[in-house]
Amino acid sequence: MISEENKSTAVSAIVIAYRGIDFIPDCLKTLKADLADRECEIIVVDNYSTDGTREYIENNYSDIKIIANPSNYGFARAVNQGIETARFDNLWILNQDIRIHPRCLTKLLECQREIKNPGVIGPQLVGFDGRLQKYCRRFPNYWHLFCELSGLALLFGHSLLFNGWKMGDFDHLQSRAVDQPMGAAMLISREAVDAIGLMDEELFIFFNDVDFCRRLSEAGFVNYYCCDAVLEHYGGGSVRRIKPRMVWQSHADMFRYFRKWEKRRKALIIRIIRWPLPYIAGAALILAAIPRSLFHWFKKLI
Repeated sequence: MISEENKSTAVSAIVIAYRGIDFIPDCLKTLKADLADRECEIIVVDNYSTDGTREYIENNYSDIKIIANPSNYGFARAVNQGIETARFDNLWILNQDIRIHPRCLTKLLECQREIKNPGVIGPQLVGFDGRLQKYCRRFPNYWHLFCELSGLALLFGHSLLFNGWKMGDFDHLQSRAVDQPMGAAMLISREAVDAIGLMDEELFIFFNDVDFCRRLSEAGFVNYYCCDAVLEHYGGGSVRRIKPRMVWQSHADMFRYFRKWEKRRKALIIRIIRWPLPYIAGAALILAAIPRSLFHWFKKLI
């Protein structure tokens, strides 16, 4: 029987893995260290890795539960599998391409306790080279998309007006409420998940974390960036080998995100007036995906 005190700090860590043999050893080593002396469990949801990821875990960590999927189910479905399997009320959802700094989880839990109606709590991310990664986001809109595709966001990188989606106006050096912390590491309570439901599996890999955070925000929960909690993040560790295809997937998921949230508008007249907008955005995303995917395809050839 777990005491109430231990129950409040007990954690189910859910690691989503896909062909991650280059990252899983460091990820699990640092995760185990940060979870030491705490009631916890680690669940790895493996999306059909064929590079020895699952075998490495089986051979080195008999206490880790592995959910071995027969194909790549995508990020959202894998997260949902982990949540449904987890025993504890604190759910720490993690990408595989991370190294966790000491007391990262402790700091996240402290933030969670201090916030009224906490939603997703995210840590500060730094690259493997130690450089700060500014990955907090505002919920995207069509103006944000225009600024991205036109190059205005790149040209005016620190501007709230032109780079508002990627929060170019925020230095990421202080803790604060944000629309969306990075989905690479999300602490969320089961209470919050029960209130809004699981991740949307229609958003296969991308924008499911955006949608999840937005639903939390709409339900009155507060998503929060905790700069005192730190972990290293490689970035793109799951998709770097298939980058050209992932460009198309990310653009398709962004279109699905826009379409979904237009349909959720309550006023019928507003839905009717705005119905073409996600399709216009989708056409722009298709056109933008062509040069982006060709660029990454040529990079692979060189």
